[in-house]
Amino acid sequence: MTRYIRAAIVLVYLATATACSSTQSVRYVTVDQIRASLPATPVIAGFDIDDTVLFSSPGFYYGMTNHDGPDGRNRYGSAPLSSPKFWNDMNGEFDNFSLPKASGSALVRMHTQRGDKVVFITARDSSKVSTVPKILMQSFNITRPDVVFTCNQPKAPSISAKQVTIYYGDADSDIEQAIKASARPVRVLRSPLSTNRTSYEKVGKLGEEVLINSEN
Repeated sequence: MTRYIRAAIVLVYLATATACSSTQSVRYVTVDQIRASLPATPVIAGFDIDDTVLFSSPGFYYGMTNHDGPDGRNRYGSAPLSSPKFWNDMNGEFDNFSLPKASGSALVRMHTQRGDKVVFITARDSSKVSTVPKILMQSFNITRPDVVFTCNQPKAPSISAKQVTIYYGDADSDIEQAIKASARPVRVLRSPLSTNRTSYEKVGKLGEEVLINSEN
């Protein structure tokens, strides 16, 4: 009898483990699968910028770690991300050193080939000087890119206002904001070389699809 009880316990354990793993499984997709799942008519596709379509860590790394200010201090002060001077330099100069991600290029190309409108919605601060549209135009062959700077405010209102159907982002907040705005969320994986420390702990756990091999 003991043997049967042990066997029953093992079966219950395996069933529970399988159920738990199935609910936590990541839904990986390819660009072709995303294309096949979209409606025949054009949609509006939204993209985050940093770590989604551009590897922009070089500029951010310099901004956060330089010692080029007075007495060897950071030239942008103790809180570079709150410095208008940093954002002028990041948006106006440092993006010349940002690299387009291959996965981002593939996604943007797929959407433009379909005739979809592409919108870039970033949490970056805006600035008086900005080469961001030029960099996006050159990197992804888009004429007059539509770029929205939310200045570290929630993206959901902008996603809704732009009537975005599908939104791509790397951070947990990107996925959460897309869901809040009733847009289809797709996670783009962050490069292991990224200096981005924003939340990235819930990959695949928010019900989003994850673009496979999208680290680069």
